[in-house]
Amino acid sequence: MKRSMCGLMVLAAVAGLGSCGGDPTGDQIHEGERIVADPTSVFVGEGQSEFIVVELVDALGNQMAADFQVQNAGSGITVEKDTTFLQTTIGTHLETSSRFVVSGQSPVATTFEVVSGDKTLIVPVKVVPASFAATFSVPAPAQNEPLTITAAPGYKFHPDANVEFLGTPSVVTFFSPDSTFFTFVPAPAPSATLTNGVVTGVEPPNIPGVGLDVPTVDSITVPLLDTLAGAEAPASAPTIPTPPVGQTSGFFDAGGFTGADVSGDGGLGAQYYHFTVAEAGTYTFSVGWEGGADIDLVLCPDATCSNPANNDFVAAGASNPEAADYDLVPGTYTAAVVLFDGAAPSRVDMTLTRTE
Repeated sequence: MKRSMCGLMVLAAVAGLGSCGGDPTGDQIHEGERIVADPTSVFVGEGQSEFIVVELVDALGNQMAADFQVQNAGSGITVEKDTTFLQTTIGTHLETSSRFVVSGQSPVATTFEVVSGDKTLIVPVKVVPASFAATFSVPAPAQNEPLTITAAPGYKFHPDANVEFLGTPSVVTFFSPDSTFFTFVPAPAPSATLTNGVVTGVEPPNIPGVGLDVPTVDSITVPLLDTLAGAEAPASAPTIPTPPVGQTSGFFDAGGFTGADVSGDGGLGAQYYHFTVAEAGTYTFSVGWEGGADIDLVLCPDATCSNPANNDFVAAGASNPEAADYDLVPGTYTAAVVLFDGAAPSRVDMTLTRTE
């Protein structure tokens, strides 16, 4: 039987091509060399440090042996080579990457340069402030007293900004058109304390368009959480301020739920709050609470909740917060906050917003 020579001839041809041509990309090695960095820009906290690793690569992405130096570091930062960094090597001798430590000294937007031979890379750096000097209009507010926070010059607030005391968000009632201040009602504290707030949604002048969580330098005395007098019955219910169009009123109350549920919801207890509508419009009422209880929001169209058949149960569900939009005509209404199931929460927070 004769052997076929076809396969052997093909293999020989392939081998011949490989031996003649060599590496088709060999002439591109060392072409288009550039410095690359990971990360490409640095965000670092004031008084903190971050790492950045740099390499020299060619057009094909091959790592090249290089020695890196830093120059022209802007004010507000320091950049130092990390001599403890475990180098990547080609073979056993050629170093191909270096790591630098970037430290933030003051809130700035600046740069530094990494150089290797005739190659230069400019690295942007933004230093995030550790705190900022916001001003509070009231140093020791009473429970549910609105106060204003004003940003330091150059700073702004994002539209969703808030102030958290002891980790609890406040109720924001008004936001200025120029984003330099907003009005809020701070959440009462479990114990009176002099505390610095953490403001969410701060836009520093060196980082425009980015909202950050930044502690304030100034502090206020957060009031103790207390029960609002009269909330146990519709006849004595406290009054919620009715806001103008585009604004919100808000308040906090201790969650006693000692009042009888006359709303017709069938709950274990209730708390009641009045509000008066002077102009017809759309109003959004929201109730939130701590813990896993089932709280229902029931809107009574009068000051007494005397006829459950006329009450609005649209917000009596299983969500937290409970919220609904109501198209209301002038008159006095009662919001019944009903403990439908579970243990009474220690605190409830409520907002009333006029949307139009």
